[in-house]
Amino acid sequence: MNKQINRLSSREKWVLEMRFGMPNGNRKTQRDIARMLGISRSYVSRIEKHRILMTKKLMT
Repeated sequence: MNKQINRLSSREKWVLEMRFGMPNGNRKTQRDIARMLGISRSYVSRIEKHRILMTKKLMT
């Protein structure tokens, strides 16, 4: 699992950490993350979906 996490860009890693509340349990919405990064909510959604799918593929 650490290998998959290390393959993420810093932005991808940050988005996933914020979405899933790592490490402090404080989860953010896609809209909150988009505002913080100055990008669209749909782009946050694409980052999230893409990296989750890629991680699942690497784990199988």
